[in-house]
Amino acid sequence: MAKSFFRSVTDQITGGGSKTTDIQVVQAINRFDEEHSKLERLKREFDKYTQAKLVFDNATIRFFDFICSLTDFSKWPQQRTLVQSCTDIQRTDSEYLQRVNRQINLNINSSFEIFKKMQIRITDQDHIQHDYDKTRKQYQSSIKRDEKIKVDRIKNELDQLKSALGLINSELRDELPKFHLDLQHHHIQFIKELFELNGKYHKNLYKSHTHFMRNLQEDVSTSLNNSGNVSKIETESSITDYDKQKVTYCTPLSRPKRTDYKVLHQARVVHDYKGENEDEIDLIKDEYISVISFENEEDNTRDSGWEYGEKLDGTIGLFPVNFAVRLYDNEEKQ
Repeated sequence: MAKSFFRSVTDQITGGGSKTTDIQVVQAINRFDEEHSKLERLKREFDKYTQAKLVFDNATIRFFDFICSLTDFSKWPQQRTLVQSCTDIQRTDSEYLQRVNRQINLNINSSFEIFKKMQIRITDQDHIQHDYDKTRKQYQSSIKRDEKIKVDRIKNELDQLKSALGLINSELRDELPKFHLDLQHHHIQFIKELFELNGKYHKNLYKSHTHFMRNLQEDVSTSLNNSGNVSKIETESSITDYDKQKVTYCTPLSRPKRTDYKVLHQARVVHDYKGENEDEIDLIKDEYISVISFENEEDNTRDSGWEYGEKLDGTIGLFPVNFAVRLYDNEEKQ
């Protein structure tokens, strides 16, 4: 487009032809290209955000697993409340990431569809502009060679292309501003959805924390009221009983019991999958999982085309590799 513009300006100065490039259209197309680059960057940044959130959530699960192991059912009545609170936090994190992936990706993909339709119109304009400039060059060359018959034929083609170029430029002058306005509304809706999801997420977290703290305060008050009735003999007896008994740590059933593995990389699920065997995990499209490897090589035994993965809720199992794509830290995603 820039070459066509400078060529047309030169022709106008030298008297070689009329100016063919519409400055208003050129500026609108340049803005279109800038907005498209922003959308592509939004997609990349959102993918980075969800990857970072997944890593953080996995770390949160492991941390709260350890927190749950610090206390014992028989010694602290609020242990069950603690476990339930940790489970609620885990569920809230998982649901938030799934919802934000589903809704935000839907919004971003919808924006790309808007760009795709307008890109077709801009490509048509560019082709007509190119054909017009090429034909005009042939026309000028024929005039210099005094090829009258050829000049008349090319002149007719040139007039038709000029008319088509004027028409599509006129249409783009109306369509591109409307496109940018619609895109702004789309971005505003995207921001609203993101903050609405984020608000619900933090609200649910607040509920879980508040419920646990309320029970904890009641437990502390009860303990203080009863502390004066605990004798030295009872205290020593409880310590002895605690040393003798086998302490059972409370970890929700949905969390993995083993930690002898390392995370190889993160992956995004591209197709839903329902596990058919007990050692398989279910997959939901657009959720994120960690591909893992066990320290014991014998535990890594699996059929070709399968990998071990860890879901956000801590579930570990096999999944078909073609149902997920690997994510790279510095990868530019389209």
